[in-house]
Amino acid sequence: MQLVFIEVSKYIFAFLLCFYAAAAYRGAVMKEEKRKFTYAFQNVIMFMIHLLGFLILYQLNNEDIKYLILYFAQFIYLFVTIFVYDVLYPKASRLLVNNMCMLMAVGFIMICRLDYDKCVKQFLIAAGGTIITFFIPALLKRVKSFRNMGWIYCITGITLLLAVLFCTEVFGANLVLTLGPVSVQPGEFVKILFVMFVASMFNKSTSFEQTVKVTVIAAIHVIILVISKDLGAALIFFVVYLMMLFIATRKLSYVGIGFAAGSVAAAGAYKIFNHVRQRVLIWKDPWSTIDSTGYQICQSLFAIGMGSWFGSGLAQGLPDKIPVAEKDFMFSAITEEFGAIFAVALLLICLNNLILMMNIASRCKTLFYRLVAVGLGVTYGFQVFLTVGGAMKMIPMTGVTLPFVSYGGSSIVSSLIMFALINGMYNMRQDEVEIKNESAGKNTKLIISESIILKIRSSEVTFLQLTDRSLQKQILMRMEMRREFTRFQKCSAML
Repeated sequence: MQLVFIEVSKYIFAFLLCFYAAAAYRGAVMKEEKRKFTYAFQNVIMFMIHLLGFLILYQLNNEDIKYLILYFAQFIYLFVTIFVYDVLYPKASRLLVNNMCMLMAVGFIMICRLDYDKCVKQFLIAAGGTIITFFIPALLKRVKSFRNMGWIYCITGITLLLAVLFCTEVFGANLVLTLGPVSVQPGEFVKILFVMFVASMFNKSTSFEQTVKVTVIAAIHVIILVISKDLGAALIFFVVYLMMLFIATRKLSYVGIGFAAGSVAAAGAYKIFNHVRQRVLIWKDPWSTIDSTGYQICQSLFAIGMGSWFGSGLAQGLPDKIPVAEKDFMFSAITEEFGAIFAVALLLICLNNLILMMNIASRCKTLFYRLVAVGLGVTYGFQVFLTVGGAMKMIPMTGVTLPFVSYGGSSIVSSLIMFALINGMYNMRQDEVEIKNESAGKNTKLIISESIILKIRSSEVTFLQLTDRSLQKQILMRMEMRREFTRFQKCSAML
Protein backbone atom coordinates (compact mmCIF):
# COMPACT_ATOMS: atom_id res chain seq x y z
CA MET A 1 0.00 0.00 0.00
CA GLN A 2 2.86 2.35 0.85
CA LEU A 3 4.56 1.74 -2.48
CA VAL A 4 1.29 2.38 -4.32
CA PHE A 5 0.91 5.70 -2.50
CA ILE A 6 4.45 6.73 -3.46
CA GLU A 7 3.89 5.66 -7.07
CA VAL A 8 0.70 7.71 -7.37
CA SER A 9 2.34 10.70 -5.63
CA LYS A 10 4.88 10.99 -8.47
CA TYR A 11 2.15 12.04 -10.89
CA ILE A 12 0.42 14.24 -8.32
CA PHE A 13 3.66 16.15 -7.65
CA ALA A 14 4.30 16.72 -11.36
CA PHE A 15 0.79 17.88 -12.25
CA LEU A 16 0.44 20.11 -9.19
CA LEU A 17 3.68 21.96 -9.92
CA CYS A 18 2.71 22.32 -13.59
CA PHE A 19 -0.60 23.89 -12.50
CA TYR A 20 1.32 26.22 -10.19
CA ALA A 21 3.73 27.29 -12.95
CA ALA A 22 0.83 27.91 -15.34
CA ALA A 23 -0.91 30.04 -12.69
CA ALA A 24 2.31 32.04 -12.19
CA TYR A 25 2.47 33.05 -15.85
CA ARG A 26 -1.29 33.62 -16.02
CA GLY A 27 -1.13 35.83 -12.94
CA ALA A 28 1.66 37.93 -14.45
CA VAL A 29 -0.58 39.13 -17.31
CA MET A 30 -3.86 39.49 -15.42
CA LYS A 31 -5.23 42.72 -14.04
CA GLU A 32 -4.41 43.36 -10.40
CA GLU A 33 -8.00 43.08 -9.18
CA LYS A 34 -8.37 39.60 -10.75
CA ARG A 35 -5.15 38.12 -9.34
CA LYS A 36 -6.38 37.30 -5.83
CA PHE A 37 -7.97 34.03 -6.91
CA THR A 38 -4.77 33.05 -8.74
CA TYR A 39 -2.65 33.81 -5.67
CA ALA A 40 -4.95 31.75 -3.46
CA PHE A 41 -4.86 28.90 -5.99
CA GLN A 42 -1.06 28.95 -5.91
CA ASN A 43 -1.02 28.85 -2.11
CA VAL A 44 -3.33 25.81 -2.06
CA ILE A 45 -1.06 23.95 -4.49
CA MET A 46 2.05 24.89 -2.52
CA PHE A 47 0.64 23.61 0.76
CA MET A 48 -0.62 20.43 -0.94
CA ILE A 49 2.85 19.65 -2.31
CA HIS A 50 4.45 20.43 1.04
CA LEU A 51 1.96 18.24 2.93
CA LEU A 52 2.21 15.33 0.50
CA GLY A 53 6.01 15.37 0.62
CA PHE A 54 6.19 15.24 4.40
CA LEU A 55 3.45 12.59 4.65
CA ILE A 56 5.60 10.31 2.48
CA LEU A 57 8.70 11.02 4.56
CA TYR A 58 6.73 10.42 7.75
CA GLN A 59 5.56 7.02 6.53
CA LEU A 60 8.95 5.94 5.19
CA ASN A 61 10.69 6.81 8.46
CA ASN A 62 8.60 4.52 10.65
CA GLU A 63 6.08 7.27 11.35
CA ASP A 64 8.56 9.26 13.37
CA ILE A 65 6.68 12.17 14.97
CA LYS A 66 9.61 14.57 14.45
CA TYR A 67 8.76 14.76 10.73
CA LEU A 68 5.22 15.93 11.52
CA ILE A 69 6.54 18.49 14.02
CA LEU A 70 8.93 19.85 11.41
CA TYR A 71 6.13 19.93 8.83
CA PHE A 72 3.80 21.97 11.05
CA ALA A 73 6.60 24.39 11.93
CA GLN A 74 7.38 24.93 8.25
CA PHE A 75 3.70 25.27 7.39
CA ILE A 76 3.30 28.04 9.98
CA TYR A 77 6.45 29.74 8.68
CA LEU A 78 5.30 29.72 5.03
CA PHE A 79 1.78 30.87 5.95
CA VAL A 80 3.05 33.69 8.19
CA THR A 81 5.53 34.84 5.54
CA ILE A 82 2.78 35.22 2.93
CA PHE A 83 0.41 36.84 5.45
CA VAL A 84 2.94 39.36 6.79
CA TYR A 85 4.00 40.47 3.31
CA ASP A 86 0.33 40.87 2.39
CA VAL A 87 -0.36 42.99 5.50
CA LEU A 88 2.83 45.06 5.76
CA TYR A 89 3.39 45.55 2.05
CA PRO A 90 0.08 45.12 0.21
CA LYS A 91 1.60 46.76 -2.87
CA ALA A 92 4.51 44.30 -3.03
CA SER A 93 4.60 41.61 -5.69
CA ARG A 94 2.51 38.81 -4.21
CA LEU A 95 3.50 36.57 -7.13
CA LEU A 96 7.18 36.96 -6.27
CA VAL A 97 6.45 36.09 -2.63
CA ASN A 98 4.45 33.01 -3.64
CA ASN A 99 7.22 31.78 -5.93
CA MET A 100 9.78 32.28 -3.19
CA CYS A 101 7.75 30.21 -0.73
CA MET A 102 7.05 27.52 -3.34
CA LEU A 103 10.76 27.06 -4.03
CA MET A 104 11.52 26.92 -0.32
CA ALA A 105 8.79 24.30 0.20
CA VAL A 106 10.35 22.06 -2.49
CA GLY A 107 13.77 22.64 -0.96
CA PHE A 108 12.56 21.71 2.53
CA ILE A 109 11.11 18.43 1.25
CA MET A 110 14.24 17.39 -0.63
CA ILE A 111 16.71 18.44 2.07
CA CYS A 112 14.66 16.60 4.68
CA ARG A 113 14.71 13.50 2.48
CA LEU A 114 18.53 13.70 2.29
CA ASP A 115 19.30 14.81 5.85
CA TYR A 116 16.72 15.62 8.54
CA ASP A 117 19.16 17.60 10.73
CA LYS A 118 20.25 19.78 7.83
CA CYS A 119 16.61 20.49 7.02
CA VAL A 120 15.99 21.66 10.59
CA LYS A 121 19.02 23.93 10.38
CA GLN A 122 17.96 25.28 6.98
CA PHE A 123 14.46 25.99 8.27
CA LEU A 124 15.68 27.86 11.37
CA ILE A 125 18.07 29.99 9.32
CA ALA A 126 15.34 30.75 6.77
CA ALA A 127 12.90 31.75 9.52
CA GLY A 128 15.45 34.03 11.17
CA GLY A 129 16.49 35.55 7.87
CA THR A 130 12.88 36.18 6.87
CA ILE A 131 12.19 38.10 10.08
CA ILE A 132 15.16 40.37 9.32
CA THR A 133 14.20 40.89 5.68
CA PHE A 134 10.67 41.99 6.64
CA PHE A 135 12.20 45.40 7.48
CA ILE A 136 14.15 45.83 4.23
CA PRO A 137 11.34 47.26 2.01
CA ALA A 138 10.49 49.85 4.68
CA LEU A 139 14.16 50.84 5.10
CA LEU A 140 14.62 51.09 1.34
CA LYS A 141 11.72 53.51 1.12
CA ARG A 142 12.72 55.74 4.05
CA VAL A 143 16.54 55.76 3.88
CA LYS A 144 17.58 57.62 0.73
CA SER A 145 21.29 57.51 1.54
CA PHE A 146 21.52 53.92 0.22
CA ARG A 147 22.19 55.32 -3.24
CA ASN A 148 25.17 57.39 -2.00
CA MET A 149 27.09 54.66 -0.15
CA GLY A 150 29.01 53.25 -3.10
CA TRP A 151 32.47 53.25 -1.54
CA ILE A 152 31.14 51.68 1.67
CA TYR A 153 29.71 48.78 -0.39
CA CYS A 154 33.01 48.48 -2.25
CA ILE A 155 35.33 48.47 0.78
CA THR A 156 33.09 46.09 2.73
CA GLY A 157 32.82 43.65 -0.17
CA ILE A 158 36.51 43.54 -1.01
CA THR A 159 37.42 43.18 2.69
CA LEU A 160 35.12 40.17 3.04
CA LEU A 161 36.51 38.54 -0.11
CA LEU A 162 40.11 39.07 1.03
CA ALA A 163 39.30 37.62 4.46
CA VAL A 164 38.08 34.41 2.81
CA LEU A 165 41.45 33.93 1.06
CA PHE A 166 43.02 33.10 4.41
CA CYS A 167 40.39 30.55 5.40
CA THR A 168 40.59 26.79 4.97
CA GLU A 169 39.48 25.22 1.71
CA VAL A 170 36.07 23.58 1.38
CA PHE A 171 35.71 21.27 -1.65
CA GLY A 172 38.81 22.77 -3.21
CA ALA A 173 37.88 26.44 -2.80
CA ASN A 174 38.19 29.20 -0.20
CA LEU A 175 34.52 29.92 0.42
CA VAL A 176 33.69 29.83 4.12
CA LEU A 177 34.53 32.30 6.86
CA THR A 178 34.25 30.66 10.29
CA LEU A 179 33.37 32.86 13.27
CA GLY A 180 33.23 30.57 16.28
CA PRO A 181 30.34 28.12 15.85
CA VAL A 182 28.99 30.09 12.89
CA SER A 183 30.17 29.52 9.32
CA VAL A 184 29.36 32.16 6.73
CA GLN A 185 29.94 32.20 2.99
CA PRO A 186 30.70 35.92 2.39
CA GLY A 187 30.55 35.61 -1.39
CA GLU A 188 26.77 35.19 -1.18
CA PHE A 189 26.40 38.60 0.47
CA VAL A 190 29.16 40.32 -1.49
CA LYS A 191 27.07 39.71 -4.64
CA ILE A 192 24.45 42.07 -3.22
CA LEU A 193 27.06 44.61 -2.07
CA PHE A 194 28.64 44.50 -5.53
CA VAL A 195 25.33 45.27 -7.23
CA MET A 196 24.68 48.14 -4.81
CA PHE A 197 28.20 49.50 -5.40
CA VAL A 198 27.93 49.50 -9.20
CA ALA A 199 24.43 51.04 -9.09
CA SER A 200 25.57 53.77 -6.70
CA MET A 201 28.61 54.71 -8.78
CA PHE A 202 26.73 54.83 -12.09
CA ASN A 203 23.91 56.75 -10.45
CA LYS A 204 26.41 59.57 -9.80
CA SER A 205 27.91 59.58 -13.27
CA THR A 206 28.22 57.48 -16.40
CA SER A 207 31.19 59.37 -17.82
CA PHE A 208 34.14 57.56 -19.37
CA GLU A 209 36.37 58.26 -16.36
CA GLN A 210 33.73 56.91 -13.96
CA THR A 211 33.22 53.84 -16.14
CA VAL A 212 36.94 53.06 -16.14
CA LYS A 213 37.11 53.47 -12.36
CA VAL A 214 34.15 51.15 -11.71
CA THR A 215 35.46 48.61 -14.24
CA VAL A 216 38.83 48.39 -12.49
CA ILE A 217 37.20 47.82 -9.10
CA ALA A 218 34.83 45.21 -10.60
CA ALA A 219 37.87 43.43 -12.09
CA ILE A 220 39.48 43.35 -8.64
CA HIS A 221 36.40 41.56 -7.27
CA VAL A 222 36.57 38.96 -10.05
CA ILE A 223 40.34 38.40 -9.67
CA ILE A 224 40.02 37.80 -5.92
CA LEU A 225 37.24 35.27 -6.55
CA VAL A 226 39.30 33.44 -9.19
CA ILE A 227 42.26 33.25 -6.80
CA SER A 228 39.99 31.87 -4.06
CA LYS A 229 38.77 29.28 -6.64
CA ASP A 230 35.15 30.47 -6.43
CA LEU A 231 34.66 30.31 -10.19
CA GLY A 232 30.86 30.41 -10.06
CA ALA A 233 30.78 33.69 -8.17
CA ALA A 234 33.47 35.12 -10.47
CA LEU A 235 31.31 34.39 -13.53
CA ILE A 236 28.25 35.88 -11.85
CA PHE A 237 30.09 39.09 -10.98
CA PHE A 238 31.42 39.40 -14.53
CA VAL A 239 28.07 38.90 -16.29
CA VAL A 240 26.18 41.09 -13.80
CA TYR A 241 28.62 43.95 -14.26
CA LEU A 242 28.37 43.85 -18.06
CA MET A 243 24.57 43.95 -17.92
CA MET A 244 24.54 46.83 -15.46
CA LEU A 245 27.15 48.66 -17.54
CA PHE A 246 24.96 48.39 -20.63
CA ILE A 247 21.81 49.54 -18.80
CA ALA A 248 23.65 52.52 -17.31
CA THR A 249 25.52 53.72 -20.42
CA ARG A 250 23.40 52.30 -23.28
CA LYS A 251 26.67 51.64 -25.14
CA LEU A 252 26.87 48.21 -26.72
CA SER A 253 30.53 48.82 -27.54
CA TYR A 254 31.39 48.69 -23.82
CA VAL A 255 29.74 45.27 -23.56
CA GLY A 256 31.66 44.04 -26.61
CA ILE A 257 34.95 45.24 -25.17
CA GLY A 258 34.02 43.63 -21.84
CA PHE A 259 33.30 40.25 -23.43
CA ALA A 260 36.54 40.42 -25.41
CA ALA A 261 38.54 41.28 -22.29
CA GLY A 262 36.71 38.55 -20.35
CA SER A 263 37.52 35.98 -23.01
CA VAL A 264 41.20 36.91 -22.94
CA ALA A 265 41.19 36.79 -19.12
CA ALA A 266 39.46 33.37 -19.16
CA ALA A 267 42.09 32.00 -21.55
CA GLY A 268 44.81 33.41 -19.31
CA ALA A 269 43.22 31.91 -16.20
CA TYR A 270 43.07 28.53 -17.97
CA LYS A 271 46.81 28.70 -18.56
CA ILE A 272 47.81 30.11 -15.17
CA PHE A 273 45.47 28.46 -12.63
CA ASN A 274 45.47 24.68 -12.36
CA HIS A 275 42.01 24.51 -10.72
CA VAL A 276 40.46 26.37 -13.67
CA ARG A 277 42.10 24.01 -16.14
CA GLN A 278 40.95 20.98 -14.14
CA ARG A 279 37.30 22.13 -14.15
CA VAL A 280 37.36 22.49 -17.93
CA LEU A 281 39.00 19.10 -18.48
CA ILE A 282 36.44 17.37 -16.24
CA TRP A 283 33.65 19.03 -18.19
CA LYS A 284 35.07 17.95 -21.55
CA ASP A 285 35.50 14.29 -20.61
CA PRO A 286 34.26 13.24 -17.15
CA TRP A 287 34.02 9.57 -18.16
CA SER A 288 37.77 9.12 -18.38
CA THR A 289 38.07 10.06 -14.69
CA ILE A 290 34.80 8.57 -13.45
CA ASP A 291 36.55 6.95 -10.51
CA SER A 292 38.13 10.22 -9.33
CA THR A 293 37.58 13.83 -10.41
CA GLY A 294 34.76 13.03 -12.86
CA TYR A 295 32.75 10.98 -10.39
CA GLN A 296 30.49 13.83 -9.26
CA ILE A 297 29.32 14.97 -12.69
CA CYS A 298 28.89 11.37 -13.88
CA GLN A 299 26.68 10.54 -10.91
CA SER A 300 24.68 13.69 -11.62
CA LEU A 301 24.05 12.61 -15.20
CA PHE A 302 23.10 9.10 -14.06
CA ALA A 303 20.58 10.59 -11.59
CA ILE A 304 18.98 12.83 -14.23
CA GLY A 305 18.74 9.93 -16.67
CA MET A 306 17.22 7.59 -14.07
CA GLY A 307 14.50 10.11 -13.22
CA SER A 308 12.75 9.90 -16.59
CA TRP A 309 9.52 11.94 -16.92
CA PHE A 310 7.95 11.35 -13.49
CA GLY A 311 10.92 10.26 -11.39
CA SER A 312 11.53 7.23 -9.25
CA GLY A 313 9.40 8.57 -6.41
CA LEU A 314 10.29 10.50 -3.28
CA ALA A 315 12.94 8.64 -1.26
CA GLN A 316 13.06 5.87 -3.88
CA GLY A 317 16.13 7.04 -5.77
CA LEU A 318 19.82 7.24 -4.93
CA PRO A 319 20.57 10.99 -4.82
CA ASP A 320 22.79 10.48 -1.78
CA LYS A 321 25.28 8.81 -4.13
CA ILE A 322 25.98 12.25 -5.61
CA PRO A 323 28.57 14.12 -3.54
CA VAL A 324 27.10 17.31 -1.95
CA ALA A 325 23.75 16.57 -3.63
CA GLU A 326 21.97 18.88 -1.18
CA LYS A 327 24.01 21.86 -2.44
CA ASP A 328 25.51 22.08 -5.93
CA PHE A 329 23.60 19.11 -7.38
CA MET A 330 20.19 19.61 -5.83
CA PHE A 331 18.67 19.88 -9.32
CA SER A 332 19.95 16.40 -10.16
CA ALA A 333 18.51 14.94 -6.95
CA ILE A 334 15.12 16.56 -7.62
CA THR A 335 15.06 15.32 -11.23
CA GLU A 336 15.84 11.76 -10.16
CA GLU A 337 13.02 11.45 -7.62
CA PHE A 338 10.42 13.92 -8.91
CA GLY A 339 11.04 13.54 -12.64
CA ALA A 340 11.84 15.75 -15.62
CA ILE A 341 8.33 17.28 -15.81
CA PHE A 342 8.55 18.44 -12.21
CA ALA A 343 12.10 19.76 -12.79
CA VAL A 344 11.05 21.72 -15.90
CA ALA A 345 8.09 23.24 -14.01
CA LEU A 346 10.53 24.24 -11.26
CA LEU A 347 12.76 25.97 -13.81
CA LEU A 348 9.73 27.75 -15.26
CA ILE A 349 9.00 29.17 -11.81
CA CYS A 350 12.60 30.40 -11.61
CA LEU A 351 12.22 31.95 -15.07
CA ASN A 352 8.99 33.60 -13.93
CA ASN A 353 10.94 35.19 -11.07
CA LEU A 354 13.49 36.57 -13.51
CA ILE A 355 10.76 38.01 -15.75
CA LEU A 356 9.08 39.67 -12.77
CA MET A 357 12.40 41.19 -11.66
CA MET A 358 13.15 42.58 -15.11
CA ASN A 359 9.61 43.96 -15.33
CA ILE A 360 10.04 45.71 -11.98
CA ALA A 361 13.40 47.09 -13.16
CA SER A 362 11.82 48.54 -16.30
CA ARG A 363 9.27 50.43 -14.18
CA CYS A 364 11.80 52.04 -11.84
CA LYS A 365 12.22 55.74 -12.68
CA THR A 366 15.38 56.30 -10.62
CA LEU A 367 18.55 54.99 -12.26
CA PHE A 368 19.91 53.61 -8.97
CA TYR A 369 16.88 51.44 -8.28
CA ARG A 370 16.66 50.37 -11.92
CA LEU A 371 20.28 49.22 -11.86
CA VAL A 372 19.84 47.42 -8.53
CA ALA A 373 16.78 45.57 -9.84
CA VAL A 374 18.59 44.58 -13.04
CA GLY A 375 21.71 43.52 -11.14
CA LEU A 376 19.82 41.38 -8.63
CA GLY A 377 17.64 39.88 -11.37
CA VAL A 378 20.64 38.90 -13.49
CA THR A 379 22.40 37.56 -10.39
CA TYR A 380 19.45 35.32 -9.62
CA GLY A 381 18.85 34.19 -13.20
CA PHE A 382 22.49 33.49 -14.01
CA GLN A 383 22.96 31.59 -10.76
CA VAL A 384 20.07 29.29 -11.70
CA PHE A 385 21.63 28.81 -15.14
CA LEU A 386 25.04 27.94 -13.66
CA THR A 387 23.75 25.34 -11.20
CA VAL A 388 21.41 23.66 -13.71
CA GLY A 389 23.92 23.88 -16.56
CA GLY A 390 26.67 22.42 -14.38
CA ALA A 391 24.46 19.53 -13.23
CA MET A 392 23.52 18.70 -16.85
CA LYS A 393 27.10 19.09 -18.20
CA MET A 394 26.12 22.04 -20.38
CA ILE A 395 28.91 24.08 -18.81
CA PRO A 396 31.80 23.31 -16.43
CA MET A 397 30.88 22.88 -12.79
CA THR A 398 30.97 26.17 -10.94
CA GLY A 399 29.90 25.22 -7.42
CA VAL A 400 26.86 27.49 -7.00
CA THR A 401 23.57 26.65 -5.32
CA LEU A 402 19.99 26.71 -6.60
CA PRO A 403 18.42 29.72 -4.80
CA PHE A 404 15.88 28.82 -2.08
CA VAL A 405 16.10 25.12 -2.97
CA SER A 406 19.66 24.03 -2.20
CA TYR A 407 21.00 23.63 1.32
CA GLY A 408 23.05 26.54 2.64
CA GLY A 409 22.36 29.16 5.27
CA SER A 410 24.24 31.97 3.54
CA SER A 411 22.61 31.11 0.23
CA ILE A 412 19.03 31.24 1.48
CA VAL A 413 19.55 34.41 3.56
CA SER A 414 21.16 36.25 0.63
CA SER A 415 18.31 35.10 -1.64
CA LEU A 416 15.76 36.37 0.90
CA ILE A 417 17.55 39.74 0.99
CA MET A 418 17.54 39.98 -2.82
CA PHE A 419 13.83 39.27 -3.05
CA ALA A 420 13.08 41.71 -0.22
CA LEU A 421 15.00 44.45 -2.06
CA ILE A 422 13.13 43.72 -5.29
CA ASN A 423 9.79 43.79 -3.47
CA GLY A 424 10.80 47.02 -1.76
CA MET A 425 11.44 48.69 -5.11
CA TYR A 426 8.18 47.34 -6.52
CA ASN A 427 6.34 48.69 -3.48
CA MET A 428 7.96 52.12 -3.98
CA ARG A 429 6.99 52.12 -7.64
CA GLN A 430 3.38 51.31 -6.82
CA ASP A 431 3.32 54.22 -4.36
CA GLU A 432 4.67 56.52 -7.09
CA VAL A 433 1.98 55.38 -9.50
CA GLU A 434 -0.77 56.00 -6.94
CA ILE A 435 0.54 59.47 -6.09
CA LYS A 436 0.76 60.30 -9.79
CA ASN A 437 -2.80 59.13 -10.42
CA GLU A 438 -4.12 61.09 -7.45
CA SER A 439 -2.30 64.19 -8.60
CA ALA A 440 -3.61 63.80 -12.12
CA GLY A 441 -7.14 63.38 -10.77
CA LYS A 442 -6.90 66.57 -8.76
CA ASN A 443 -5.39 68.52 -11.63
CA THR A 444 -8.15 67.55 -14.01
CA LYS A 445 -10.67 69.01 -11.58
CA LEU A 446 -8.91 72.37 -11.49
CA ILE A 447 -10.84 74.75 -13.68
CA ILE A 448 -10.09 78.42 -13.77
CA SER A 449 -13.07 80.21 -12.31
CA GLU A 450 -12.99 83.11 -14.75
CA SER A 451 -13.91 82.87 -18.39
CA ILE A 452 -10.68 83.01 -20.34
CA ILE A 453 -10.92 83.54 -24.00
CA LEU A 454 -7.75 82.76 -25.89
CA LYS A 455 -7.59 83.51 -29.53
CA ILE A 456 -5.30 81.10 -31.36
CA ARG A 457 -5.32 82.17 -34.99
CA SER A 458 -9.06 82.26 -35.61
CA SER A 459 -10.37 79.79 -33.01
CA GLU A 460 -11.53 80.48 -29.46
CA VAL A 461 -11.20 78.25 -26.37
CA THR A 462 -13.57 79.04 -23.50
CA PHE A 463 -13.44 77.76 -19.98
CA LEU A 464 -9.96 76.38 -20.47
CA GLN A 465 -9.31 73.32 -18.30
CA LEU A 466 -5.67 73.03 -17.28
CA THR A 467 -3.87 69.95 -16.02
CA ASP A 468 -0.48 71.59 -15.55
CA ARG A 469 -0.11 73.68 -12.36
CA SER A 470 2.88 75.64 -13.64
CA LEU A 471 1.02 76.57 -16.84
CA GLN A 472 -2.00 77.58 -14.78
CA LYS A 473 0.09 79.94 -12.64
CA GLN A 474 1.71 81.50 -15.70
CA ILE A 475 -1.64 82.24 -17.31
CA LEU A 476 -3.06 83.69 -14.09
CA MET A 477 -0.01 85.94 -13.75
CA ARG A 478 -0.40 87.11 -17.35
CA MET A 479 -4.11 87.78 -16.71
CA GLU A 480 -3.29 89.93 -13.72
CA MET A 481 -0.58 91.83 -15.64
CA ARG A 482 -3.05 92.41 -18.47
CA ARG A 483 -5.65 93.82 -16.03
CA GLU A 484 -3.07 96.19 -14.57
CA PHE A 485 -1.98 97.29 -18.04
CA THR A 486 -5.60 97.93 -19.04
CA ARG A 487 -6.15 100.03 -15.94
CA PHE A 488 -3.00 102.00 -16.70
CA GLN A 489 -4.22 102.69 -20.25
CA LYS A 490 -7.60 103.94 -18.95
CA CYS A 491 -5.93 106.25 -16.45
CA SER A 492 -3.64 107.61 -19.17
CA ALA A 493 -6.62 108.31 -21.46
CA MET A 494 -8.42 110.17 -18.67
CA LEU A 495 -5.42 112.35 -18.05
